[in-house]
Amino acid sequence: MATDGSGAEALARVFLGPALGVKRGENVIIESWTHTLPYATACVAEARRRGARPILLYEDEGAYWKSWEVASKRELGTVGAHEWAALAKTQAYVFFPGPADRARWRAQGRDARQSVAYNREWYRRAKAAHLRGLRSLLGYASNEVAAEYRVDPSVWREQLVRASVQADLPGIKRDAARLGARLQKGKELHLTAANGTDLKLSLRGRRPVVDDGVVDGTDLRAGFNMTAAPPGYVAVAIDEKSAAGLVVANRPSFPRMGRIEGGQWEFDRGQMVSCSFTDGGTAFEQATQDVSPGWNRGGFVSLGLNSALDPGVPRLEDAEAGAVAVSIGGNTEYGGKNANPFLAWLVVGEATVALDGKPLLDRGKLL
Repeated sequence: MATDGSGAEALARVFLGPALGVKRGENVIIESWTHTLPYATACVAEARRRGARPILLYEDEGAYWKSWEVASKRELGTVGAHEWAALAKTQAYVFFPGPADRARWRAQGRDARQSVAYNREWYRRAKAAHLRGLRSLLGYASNEVAAEYRVDPSVWREQLVRASVQADLPGIKRDAARLGARLQKGKELHLTAANGTDLKLSLRGRRPVVDDGVVDGTDLRAGFNMTAAPPGYVAVAIDEKSAAGLVVANRPSFPRMGRIEGGQWEFDRGQMVSCSFTDGGTAFEQATQDVSPGWNRGGFVSLGLNSALDPGVPRLEDAEAGAVAVSIGGNTEYGGKNANPFLAWLVVGEATVALDGKPLLDRGKLL
């Protein structure tokens, strides 16, 4: 079932305007599923208003699940030459992910991973073509996923639209660049909060991952051609052997195993050695059974920059301005060396952070 698309026109103006800078005569692809179609069609109209040439690439939810019954899993994970050809001739791409029923998709196990086997090649080709791309997290805010997360789907979607439309993109870009430069040069982070959080982490000069909501020429030259909406965080892999102390969450987290709240992790010499939760502890414990060594090592730290985000918005709990996320498990996507597939994180809002003894964040305010 499609969402009502509230705020779709304003959203489209931001996506194709400040975020991707779509120009007259450019080719644009908007990829959508059934539940995000109202937002996608608004992007089609906005592209035409700007004098661009859009194509709507549509995946029907019902047809998709019927395909699981009648097609081979290998074919589901294959992209045709005609789609690759379109990608090569496209300057801007707006992606609303699917399917809506993520739990059903995850239940397919290995076949689910096979069905998206094209992902790595897609991103390689998009980068080679200097495509400017945006992934809207509205694709994850389906009624089905909202039920999993125990949130109101309409409220969730309204939060995502507002945090995309009202995001201060120039300010986020400026703050992200400054913060990223400081983190790459820094040696030690000290995270504290009024709830008892007191954690020290070492950095190793790794290049931070910046998501500032804009893809422009500077980003393309640096090799960054994708952003997310709503945007707003800087993340960097920590020294995997360094975490020491206690982190106490005051925001919910939404990792793969589901919603977890009230998390407390104690670290010693880089490893999370004890944990507790007020909600979601059973799912967390089940997810850590039979995992390979390294799952409990500190992974990355991220700092949120989007002041238009409410606290604890699913899938964006780490992008709230002044929120700090601390992860365990794999961190290769953030410049680290731990390839463990396990990943979970806790989020501390209104956090205070010192970098090499100098204030970086004071009770949620970036200095």
